[in-house]
Amino acid sequence: MAALDWARQTQLAQNESFSAAIFLGDGADDLPLASAQADFTIPWYKVRGNLDMDVSIPKFLVIEVSGRKLFLAHGNLHNVNEENRTIAIAAKSAGAEAALFGHTHAPYCSQSDGIFLLNPGSIGRSRSDAGPTFAVLVCPDSGSFQVRFFRLERKKEKIDVEEMQV
Repeated sequence: MAALDWARQTQLAQNESFSAAIFLGDGADDLPLASAQADFTIPWYKVRGNLDMDVSIPKFLVIEVSGRKLFLAHGNLHNVNEENRTIAIAAKSAGAEAALFGHTHAPYCSQSDGIFLLNPGSIGRSRSDAGPTFAVLVCPDSGSFQVRFFRLERKKEKIDVEEMQV
């Protein structure tokens, strides 16, 4: 919920607008409650992770943001623990310019075969030394994608959001 609170406050304070929130699997049951508690309502796109039991959630999605096609997958079916070539091929064959995935629970950003690859890490089940992380992806009408990574840092009774480098 801290990430959604941060997004709502950032949107209000900086007059920025987030087009969508993307969930890349493992914990889908938590989304409705967190979104309602944060009072942050924007379109949600979600894919099913290997720990999600709701079969109505798709395994893959292709969405369009600012005219740019994004391939969304959890990543477990694309062998992302070992390499990223498979998910890049899947994104390219879906006509997407970028592949967004989870599964490793660690933040990652790269290019493979002309496809922008992004794993925002994990807010709830991090496997990274950085701790709980998320990312903000900027999709300009043309040119390079831009990504900013953030981590949640507990400070006494408060959770701060801090930008980080990956």
